[in-house]
Amino acid sequence: MASLNCSTAVCVICLEKPKYRCPACRVPYCSLTCFWEHKDDDDSVADFLNSDEEEDRVSLQNLKNLGESAALRSLLLSPHLRQLMVSLDQADDKAKLMRACMQEPLFLEFADCCLRIVEPSPNEDS
Repeated sequence: MASLNCSTAVCVICLEKPKYRCPACRVPYCSLTCFWEHKDDDDSVADFLNSDEEEDRVSLQNLKNLGESAALRSLLLSPHLRQLMVSLDQADDKAKLMRACMQEPLFLEFADCCLRIVEPSPNEDS
């Protein structure tokens, strides 16, 4: 089992301290009851990952490129940016908070950096 020692990790259903991870999508949960509720959720990550829509998926190579980006790592040193991301991950209304985050210059710089890595413009030199 993957480590769940991160102090910000919470069960995706009840927000309690998680003990397990979903085998399909790796989100944390604390009990069998929460697992079944997560599994039955129509908007679950597993449903998205198993869908046939691939236009919004990021390739494994691009995910690797994100992990290896010095510019992205530098941005992620900011405690403010990390807190914004934790808040976004835990928000009930993610779309509303995402709109607010996109008004934050640091978050906008982070989003732009991610997009430059996963969707480089054709005229950029590698």
